[in-house]
Amino acid sequence: MKNNKIFNILLTIFVFSFVIWLGGTVFRTTIAYNLFQFGTTMELKPTYTNVERMNTIYLFSTTSLITGICYGFAVISGMILFIKLRSSFKQRGWLFMVFVIFIFIIPMQTYFIYLDYQLAIAVYFKEILDFYHPDIQKYFVQQFKDITISSVRSLLLLSSFTFILYLIWRPLDKNKDRHL
Repeated sequence: MKNNKIFNILLTIFVFSFVIWLGGTVFRTTIAYNLFQFGTTMELKPTYTNVERMNTIYLFSTTSLITGICYGFAVISGMILFIKLRSSFKQRGWLFMVFVIFIFIIPMQTYFIYLDYQLAIAVYFKEILDFYHPDIQKYFVQQFKDITISSVRSLLLLSSFTFILYLIWRPLDKNKDRHL
Protein backbone atom coordinates (compact mmCIF):
# COMPACT_ATOMS: atom_id res chain seq x y z
CA MET A 1 0.00 0.00 0.00
CA LYS A 2 2.73 2.49 0.91
CA ASN A 3 4.48 2.22 -2.49
CA ASN A 4 1.35 2.77 -4.54
CA LYS A 5 1.67 5.97 -6.64
CA ILE A 6 -2.05 6.76 -6.44
CA PHE A 7 -1.90 6.39 -2.67
CA ASN A 8 1.07 8.79 -2.51
CA ILE A 9 -0.68 11.31 -4.74
CA LEU A 10 -3.85 11.13 -2.62
CA LEU A 11 -1.80 11.49 0.55
CA THR A 12 0.00 14.53 -0.89
CA ILE A 13 -3.28 16.16 -1.92
CA PHE A 14 -4.78 15.42 1.50
CA VAL A 15 -1.83 16.80 3.50
CA PHE A 16 -1.38 19.86 1.28
CA SER A 17 -5.11 20.70 1.34
CA PHE A 18 -5.49 20.06 5.07
CA VAL A 19 -2.49 22.23 5.94
CA ILE A 20 -3.70 25.12 3.75
CA TRP A 21 -7.19 24.82 5.23
CA LEU A 22 -5.94 24.73 8.82
CA GLY A 23 -3.48 27.59 8.37
CA GLY A 24 -6.09 29.62 6.51
CA THR A 25 -8.64 28.98 9.22
CA VAL A 26 -6.25 30.16 11.94
CA PHE A 27 -5.44 33.25 9.85
CA ARG A 28 -9.12 34.00 9.18
CA THR A 29 -10.02 33.56 12.84
CA THR A 30 -7.25 35.96 13.82
CA ILE A 31 -8.36 38.68 11.42
CA ALA A 32 -12.01 38.24 12.40
CA TYR A 33 -11.34 38.53 16.14
CA ASN A 34 -9.31 41.67 15.47
CA LEU A 35 -12.63 43.53 15.03
CA PHE A 36 -13.80 42.67 18.55
CA GLN A 37 -12.87 43.68 22.07
CA PHE A 38 -12.36 40.73 24.32
CA GLY A 39 -14.42 40.57 27.47
CA THR A 40 -17.52 38.92 28.81
CA THR A 41 -19.34 40.01 25.66
CA MET A 42 -17.81 40.33 22.22
CA GLU A 43 -18.28 43.99 21.39
CA LEU A 44 -16.97 45.66 18.27
CA LYS A 45 -13.96 47.92 18.69
CA PRO A 46 -15.30 51.47 18.42
CA THR A 47 -12.10 52.81 16.82
CA TYR A 48 -12.68 51.12 13.45
CA THR A 49 -14.56 52.86 10.68
CA ASN A 50 -17.07 51.16 8.40
CA VAL A 51 -14.45 51.03 5.61
CA GLU A 52 -11.88 49.34 7.87
CA ARG A 53 -14.44 46.80 9.04
CA MET A 54 -15.54 46.06 5.48
CA ASN A 55 -11.91 45.62 4.40
CA THR A 56 -11.63 42.95 7.08
CA ILE A 57 -14.82 41.35 5.76
CA TYR A 58 -13.42 41.37 2.20
CA LEU A 59 -10.20 39.73 3.38
CA PHE A 60 -12.16 37.19 5.42
CA SER A 61 -14.41 36.37 2.43
CA THR A 62 -11.56 36.05 -0.04
CA THR A 63 -9.59 33.70 2.17
CA SER A 64 -12.74 31.70 2.95
CA LEU A 65 -13.01 30.71 -0.71
CA ILE A 66 -9.45 29.36 -0.70
CA THR A 67 -9.85 27.50 2.60
CA GLY A 68 -13.25 26.12 1.60
CA ILE A 69 -11.91 24.66 -1.63
CA CYS A 70 -8.90 23.18 0.16
CA TYR A 71 -11.15 21.64 2.79
CA GLY A 72 -13.23 20.05 0.04
CA PHE A 73 -10.10 18.50 -1.49
CA ALA A 74 -8.98 17.33 1.95
CA VAL A 75 -12.34 15.66 2.64
CA ILE A 76 -12.52 13.89 -0.71
CA SER A 77 -8.92 12.67 -0.68
CA GLY A 78 -9.13 11.83 3.03
CA MET A 79 -12.24 9.70 2.58
CA ILE A 80 -10.61 7.78 -0.29
CA LEU A 81 -7.49 7.26 1.83
CA PHE A 82 -9.47 6.04 4.81
CA ILE A 83 -11.43 3.62 2.63
CA LYS A 84 -8.14 2.25 1.29
CA LEU A 85 -6.70 2.02 4.82
CA ARG A 86 -9.73 0.67 6.69
CA SER A 87 -8.17 -2.80 6.93
CA SER A 88 -5.33 -1.21 8.96
CA PHE A 89 -7.62 0.24 11.66
CA LYS A 90 -7.21 -2.77 13.95
CA GLN A 91 -3.41 -2.74 13.84
CA ARG A 92 -3.12 1.04 13.86
CA GLY A 93 -5.47 2.46 16.48
CA TRP A 94 -4.22 5.97 15.82
CA LEU A 95 -5.51 5.74 12.26
CA PHE A 96 -8.98 4.84 13.52
CA MET A 97 -8.90 7.76 16.00
CA VAL A 98 -7.86 10.13 13.20
CA PHE A 99 -10.72 8.84 11.05
CA VAL A 100 -13.27 9.37 13.84
CA ILE A 101 -12.06 12.92 14.52
CA PHE A 102 -12.10 13.66 10.79
CA ILE A 103 -15.68 12.40 10.42
CA PHE A 104 -16.89 14.42 13.42
CA ILE A 105 -15.36 17.63 12.06
CA ILE A 106 -17.00 17.43 8.63
CA PRO A 107 -20.64 18.43 9.44
CA MET A 108 -19.83 21.55 11.44
CA GLN A 109 -17.05 22.63 9.13
CA THR A 110 -19.47 22.23 6.20
CA TYR A 111 -21.88 24.54 8.03
CA PHE A 112 -19.14 27.15 8.50
CA ILE A 113 -18.20 26.88 4.84
CA TYR A 114 -21.87 27.49 3.99
CA LEU A 115 -21.89 30.64 6.16
CA ASP A 116 -18.67 31.83 4.53
CA TYR A 117 -20.12 31.20 1.08
CA GLN A 118 -23.22 33.22 1.96
CA LEU A 119 -21.00 36.03 3.26
CA ALA A 120 -18.97 35.98 0.03
CA ILE A 121 -22.17 36.20 -2.02
CA ALA A 122 -23.32 39.17 0.07
CA VAL A 123 -20.00 40.96 -0.29
CA TYR A 124 -19.08 40.23 -3.89
CA PHE A 125 -22.34 39.67 -5.75
CA LYS A 126 -24.74 41.86 -3.76
CA GLU A 127 -21.93 44.40 -3.33
CA ILE A 128 -22.84 45.26 0.24
CA LEU A 129 -20.69 48.10 1.54
CA ASP A 130 -22.21 48.62 4.99
CA PHE A 131 -20.90 46.58 7.91
CA TYR A 132 -24.26 46.84 9.67
CA HIS A 133 -26.19 45.31 6.76
CA PRO A 134 -28.31 42.34 7.99
CA ASP A 135 -26.43 39.84 5.77
CA ILE A 136 -23.04 40.88 7.19
CA GLN A 137 -24.44 40.69 10.70
CA LYS A 138 -26.02 37.28 10.07
CA TYR A 139 -23.14 35.58 8.24
CA PHE A 140 -20.16 37.18 9.96
CA VAL A 141 -20.80 38.96 13.25
CA GLN A 142 -23.10 36.31 14.73
CA GLN A 143 -20.48 33.62 14.09
CA PHE A 144 -18.14 35.35 16.50
CA LYS A 145 -20.56 36.99 18.96
CA ASP A 146 -22.63 33.86 19.57
CA ILE A 147 -20.84 31.92 22.30
CA THR A 148 -22.10 28.54 21.07
CA ILE A 149 -20.96 28.99 17.48
CA SER A 150 -17.68 30.54 18.60
CA SER A 151 -17.06 27.63 20.99
CA VAL A 152 -17.78 25.07 18.28
CA ARG A 153 -15.37 26.89 15.96
CA SER A 154 -12.68 26.72 18.66
CA LEU A 155 -13.36 23.02 19.28
CA LEU A 156 -13.03 22.32 15.56
CA LEU A 157 -9.60 23.96 15.53
CA LEU A 158 -8.51 22.02 18.60
CA SER A 159 -9.80 18.79 17.06
CA SER A 160 -7.84 19.52 13.91
CA PHE A 161 -4.65 20.00 15.89
CA THR A 162 -5.38 16.75 17.76
CA PHE A 163 -5.82 15.11 14.38
CA ILE A 164 -2.30 16.22 13.42
CA LEU A 165 -0.82 15.12 16.74
CA TYR A 166 -2.29 11.64 16.31
CA LEU A 167 -0.75 11.46 12.85
CA ILE A 168 2.63 12.40 14.29
CA TRP A 169 2.68 10.41 17.54
CA ARG A 170 0.66 7.40 16.36
CA PRO A 171 -0.63 6.07 19.69
CA LEU A 172 -2.08 2.53 19.86
CA ASP A 173 0.10 1.31 17.01
CA LYS A 174 0.58 -2.48 17.29
CA ASN A 175 2.92 -2.55 14.32
CA LYS A 176 6.62 -1.86 14.89
CA ASP A 177 6.91 -0.44 11.36
CA ARG A 178 6.16 3.31 11.65
CA HIS A 179 5.28 3.72 7.96
CA LEU A 180 1.80 3.60 6.50
